[in-house]
Amino acid sequence: MVHLFLSPHLDDIGLSCAGLAGRLARQGERVIIATFCTADYEGPFALSPAARHEHRQWQLGQRPYHHRRAEDRQAADLLGAEALHLGLLDAIYRYDDAGQPLYEGKQFMGGHVHPHDWAYFYPRVVDRAQQALVVAGSDARIYCPLSIGGHVDHALVRRAVEQVCDPARVSYYEDYPYAGRDAGALKPYLEQAGAGWRPALIRLTDEEIETRIAAIACYRSQLYALFGELPGGAPAMPAHVREYIARTGGERYWERTIQPS
Repeated sequence: MVHLFLSPHLDDIGLSCAGLAGRLARQGERVIIATFCTADYEGPFALSPAARHEHRQWQLGQRPYHHRRAEDRQAADLLGAEALHLGLLDAIYRYDDAGQPLYEGKQFMGGHVHPHDWAYFYPRVVDRAQQALVVAGSDARIYCPLSIGGHVDHALVRRAVEQVCDPARVSYYEDYPYAGRDAGALKPYLEQAGAGWRPALIRLTDEEIETRIAAIACYRSQLYALFGELPGGAPAMPAHVREYIARTGGERYWERTIQPS
């Protein structure tokens, strides 16, 4: 069987799904990690404040994505998965027709997708989702972000998946580390369990937990941005991951029992 993990950014599957993805690959299943936002910005406008901030954290220069794609291939190799890079721009590099950034500061968090993105970027997300489905085949199992935390790229990918995919084939993953930082973020899903949503808990072995930690560690450029503000900073990433897995009981995925209209 083919398993298609759809990742908004070059780290989301390592962060959220590496235990299950690695298990499936070891069992001889074909695992594809298809990432949407994988391209360097080459447009005419100066980098947005949000992009400059992220670049300072990543410490990879003005064209960081060659390195970031290499990190992703390393993580995919560790898991036994295929890496598919779909060539779109991260929210921090998107502008309106007048050259104004669509998202200033952290405005790309919270789920408020800019109208310009809906009009011009979202159709490209749909197109790339369809491309990934062609690669994976019509019987693939699909894994999609719940969009916990409300990053606009996660929200756009989720909407595209719900537009083009058979909902019976889709499992939603909990977007880590956002799901770990906000104790209330999963409350609506937990309250609806059995009445709209069905959780599926994948209990991880100790080896699978260490595999997830190792996959996250492949994204060295991202560790400070992801974990720097948490107690212990980036070096404490393994402890934070183990704590979240212990709290949830493993990796938890969600399936709809009531399909979206």
